[in-house]
Amino acid sequence: MLDLFLKDNGGFTNYSWEHGFSFIACIFFIIIALYYGRNKWNGSEKILYITIICTFGACTQLFKVGYKYYAGIFDPTNDIPLHLCNIMTLIMPFIMWFRWRALWGISFFWIVAGCAQALFTPTLTESLPHYEAVRYWAVHAVIILGAFYGWYVFGFKPTISDAIKSAIGMNVLAAILYPINVSLGSNYMYLNKKPPGKTFYDLLGPWPDYILSLEVMLVVLFSIILIPFYWHKIRPVFEIIKT
Repeated sequence: MLDLFLKDNGGFTNYSWEHGFSFIACIFFIIIALYYGRNKWNGSEKILYITIICTFGACTQLFKVGYKYYAGIFDPTNDIPLHLCNIMTLIMPFIMWFRWRALWGISFFWIVAGCAQALFTPTLTESLPHYEAVRYWAVHAVIILGAFYGWYVFGFKPTISDAIKSAIGMNVLAAILYPINVSLGSNYMYLNKKPPGKTFYDLLGPWPDYILSLEVMLVVLFSIILIPFYWHKIRPVFEIIKT
């Protein structure tokens, strides 16, 4: 039984029944947690329970690092939690516990524009119940939940200022990670080459062209994300155009 959890199987395929099941399970979990956070949990429970959930996600990430190090198979080119989703997983419990509005605003755009697409185009090779598959889906479900929890339950609202800070922060993080990738021969944040498998990166051209494409997409996606929150200001403009 333990082998099923620990032994690599290489059995995951994008757009398979397992992908569909895992995707639906994540969405269902996020919706239920948001519902309970807004309608069932009291003031202190709203903070405590979401922090516990996010801590579980962080623990799945740390388990991977700890297990691989203990088993003697830790690979610094792949196993340091330096991908954006992994970084956010380790930070999210603190954002939720302290209701850290400033960092939530920055991370909201990273998660919705970047990490959320990982549910649609997973960079995953192992099939359930392998720990890597459990970690992958838990990590992404938890950080997406945290992003929307801040808005739906805590009442935070993403702003244009948050979007600008998020874009700057993304580029600063990339500037830090690129030399690390060169030094280690790694590919954190997929800055040095495309991720394996079929992902949305395939639509953006070869390396390094897709880095520039990502910058353009960043502006477009951040703008789209802002529209629902600024619709009350944008709507009159559309009405004027119609007339």
